[in-house]
Amino acid sequence: MKKIGFFIAISFIVVGLFDTSHAQTESLIYDQLTTAPSDEYYHVPIGLCEDYPEETTTKETYRKDFELLKESGVKFLRISFGWDAIEYEKDKYDWLFWDDFVKTAVEEYNLTLIPYICYTPQWNSTAAVEDSMFFWNHPPKDFNEFGEFMGDLVNRYKDYIKTWELWNEPDISVYWQGTTEDFAEFTKIGSRAVKKADPDADVVLAGLAHRIQFTRELFRDYGISPYVDIVNIHNYFETWHQDPVENIDQYIKDIHDIIWRWGDEQPLWMAEVGYSTFRQDSYVSSVYEAFYDYEHTPEYQAIDLFKRLTLSVATEKLAAIAWYEIKDLPQSEQVIGDEYNNRYLGVAYEDHSPKPTQRALSFFIDLFSEDYKPLTDEVIIRKSLGAENTVRVFETESGDVVIVGWVHTHVPGKSGEIRDGSVEDTRVESVDITVKKRLKSEATLYNELGESSEYNGKIQQKRNETIIPEFTMKGGEITIVKIKK
Repeated sequence: MKKIGFFIAISFIVVGLFDTSHAQTESLIYDQLTTAPSDEYYHVPIGLCEDYPEETTTKETYRKDFELLKESGVKFLRISFGWDAIEYEKDKYDWLFWDDFVKTAVEEYNLTLIPYICYTPQWNSTAAVEDSMFFWNHPPKDFNEFGEFMGDLVNRYKDYIKTWELWNEPDISVYWQGTTEDFAEFTKIGSRAVKKADPDADVVLAGLAHRIQFTRELFRDYGISPYVDIVNIHNYFETWHQDPVENIDQYIKDIHDIIWRWGDEQPLWMAEVGYSTFRQDSYVSSVYEAFYDYEHTPEYQAIDLFKRLTLSVATEKLAAIAWYEIKDLPQSEQVIGDEYNNRYLGVAYEDHSPKPTQRALSFFIDLFSEDYKPLTDEVIIRKSLGAENTVRVFETESGDVVIVGWVHTHVPGKSGEIRDGSVEDTRVESVDITVKKRLKSEATLYNELGESSEYNGKIQQKRNETIIPEFTMKGGEITIVKIKK
């Protein structure tokens, strides 16, 4: 449920009262965010997401968030601008909160902001009187009002922000009560307004929750491609979707195929992805039940983050990834949708103390700080029939090789006598890996938190090959090995 607060509005008409003379938008991160990976070495930046209700967020809160990003090595942040809160009456605006927020983020912390704009204001909503509490997810009475708002918003912050995502998860009714055709027209109007206000800005297609057909219809049937520069998708497999996390690469490829067929080679983001630390016995959500005892715990969330990011960057299809979200939500705060999982998605707890996931995020960013590429044709992986594991192998630009592997947690069709989510995972699986280049025998073993030790497994050289026999993985864990060139 959307939070609705009461606040004193300090309003200004249109733009011109915000000093943008110290804007810092010349950042390499923008080039990375707006460029699809090449066939060679590349780097996918990893960001974080957070929502900031104007009526309840303090300066102290978002400054603590920015400090957390700085500590974690995160350079960009996905936020939401609430149309309903900013233009609280037709042509009356409250910019006070956002003026300080944007300047602090960009000027003091050198963050790149990638906002989405969402929520219809009540004065322009098509919601019936009986739906008055949910006016924000109905299409506007007048789509052109959205265009006017986007023009005002972009003009105000265009020296600070260069990507504008138009809405959020319109493929599900909780965010968009209109049709796909309605949303296509809505996006086109918003896109024209963005480009008129700032021809150098990039328009981002609203992040897809999960319904791939919606994106296909936008491109194939409603000609959305000329109006969007970047496509965004979201992913919450094993929390709000029954698929195992290992299906994430196929999901990315399915969307990439839509762009390839009916688009214009737009870069693809996964700028909202996550895994909650909520469970009650085996219950996680209406579509997912935990099987193993470690699932949906703070410790396993860190492992899941590493799995999810590894699979995603290995597809060679993404220009950016952003984890949702910075911190868990307080129990007193109302949320949209799932009342439980939405509160437990953070890499930190409500008080900003770190979960293990924050350390895992920092380690992933550090481990993959150098440009890299997945090794496919240069690697042979031999595993036993019926094995339930995944291994990805990368080479950094300096020639080091990173191997990441794990035993699958969610295996569809798995059966067992215990159904309360308390199963102990005792599985151990091994694969034989051959890398078609000669590497040193020097290798380091890591866990998901970046804690290291000497790799005690065998590493064999044979002519121009390096063989890692019996690369071993345990259920509920992740095995990360870095081998020097």
